[in-house]
Amino acid sequence: MSETSAKPKILLVDDVEANLVALEALLANLDCDVVRTTSGNEALRLLLKHEFAVMLLDVQMPEMDGYEVAYFARDNPATRQVPIIFVTALHETKEHVLRGYDSGAFDLLFKPIDPYILRSKVQIFIELFLSRQRLQEEIDAHKRTLAEVEAFNYSVSHDLRAPLRPLDGFSEALLEDYGDKLDDKAKDYLNRIRSAAQRMGRLIEDLLELSRIGRVPVQRQPVDMSALVASIVAELRGNDPAREVELVCPPQAKVAGDPRLLRIAFENLLRNAWKFTRKHPRARIEFGQTPAAEATFFIRDDGVGFDPAYAGRLFRPFQRLHPSDAFEGTGIGLAIVDRIIRRHGGRIWAESAPEAGATFYFTLSG
Repeated sequence: MSETSAKPKILLVDDVEANLVALEALLANLDCDVVRTTSGNEALRLLLKHEFAVMLLDVQMPEMDGYEVAYFARDNPATRQVPIIFVTALHETKEHVLRGYDSGAFDLLFKPIDPYILRSKVQIFIELFLSRQRLQEEIDAHKRTLAEVEAFNYSVSHDLRAPLRPLDGFSEALLEDYGDKLDDKAKDYLNRIRSAAQRMGRLIEDLLELSRIGRVPVQRQPVDMSALVASIVAELRGNDPAREVELVCPPQAKVAGDPRLLRIAFENLLRNAWKFTRKHPRARIEFGQTPAAEATFFIRDDGVGFDPAYAGRLFRPFQRLHPSDAFEGTGIGLAIVDRIIRRHGGRIWAESAPEAGATFYFTLSG
């Protein structure tokens, strides 16, 4: 039986064997496994080897007393979460109580011990341990399911690209080679087929990108976001030279992040800003940082904006707040941005109003 499916373990630590026997007898009716030791050093070794629901720890022990054991247990990330209850024959004084709590104990029991109180306290920690264990199992199962769904999505999206290429290619060939034999209606049908195939291709590419972002490790290094923004806007200008778009950007805004992933996020945000300002003869896009205590960056445009009532839908896949015949897109871009920001330990949100532009705020940890 694996340790995660076994009974919760209780660690008893006392240098007097008779005290250990007495404690174990008091806990006999609880659904748990009792592990006993007479040494503080051995207790620390056992804490590293097993998961315990709680440790009942004597204070007065030779070589290493209970306070020292508690300090060392709390100082180690692998053992600091184990609850500690001191069980001691010391007099119940304010000094002893404060020292016990200062060393990291959850509780202190002074002898003579009330058996009902001892069992009740231990039972609470057993139930908390089991609850944490069930929660972790659910989280692990959820992660496995998500990984399987991601793998399935990637596989399906990858396989769907194959039939789309000939669909678009043969339609183009028909138009080029037999266009003079087709009437306008037939040409319109073929153009619609090509357009649909291309839209589907873009959607599949975005789905693959969304799946890949969840798989690749985040490689953090210094990133100059101002330079990144400027280079992406320069590309947008090169592809659309007729547009007049003012870029406002600070000289340097550096973070520690994955350059490739952050470029994908900024490309999606800036392409949106470029797209939703194109009905303005002169547009403005701004990148900057707010004076808030938490490092918060933003990308702002003066485009068509959106109804703030729908802001909660923005970062879900396939959600579009504007008609496809007015603004092209697959509805995946902001979901990609959200995933990249979350993978950097940050969060993203937006503020807007119709015809009042949009501002996308985001944070990045580290």
